[in-house]
Amino acid sequence: MRSLSGPAIPLLAAGGLACAIVVTGYANGVPAPAPHPTRHTTHTGHTAPSPAPAGPPASMTRIAAALGCRADIIIDAQELREGGCTTRAGVFRILTFSSDAKKRAWLAEAQAYGGTYLVGTRWSVTGPSRNALLPLRGSLGGTIESGAGHGHSP
Repeated sequence: MRSLSGPAIPLLAAGGLACAIVVTGYANGVPAPAPHPTRHTTHTGHTAPSPAPAGPPASMTRIAAALGCRADIIIDAQELREGGCTTRAGVFRILTFSSDAKKRAWLAEAQAYGGTYLVGTRWSVTGPSRNALLPLRGSLGGTIESGAGHGHSP
């Protein structure tokens, strides 16, 4: 039996986790209630409203255009959208999320399998390498993060 390696493992993990997030969101048959706004205490002891949430994430179309490709949508759900495309630089997986908390939860799971990610406001792009993601970072911003990975099995 041939074992998977390279970018296939993080992509499979991403797809499985994406499905888990969607299923979990509908487990009770109703959407989860909206969280209450948090408040922060200033250095003077007064409470101040939370900073305004960041603007909308870059769209799947905008991210794909910055890569120079057209994304094929794999998952189109309320919690997330996942698509992918291939360029000369390699295979890219694009995800947009309904919240940064969902993005962080997905990243925490996906990074355990290794990989390189460009992460922005409610979006993430998995790429073949840091160098492949640098031009996209120049276009869209974000930070490059790497997963630890489990290593290869014999």
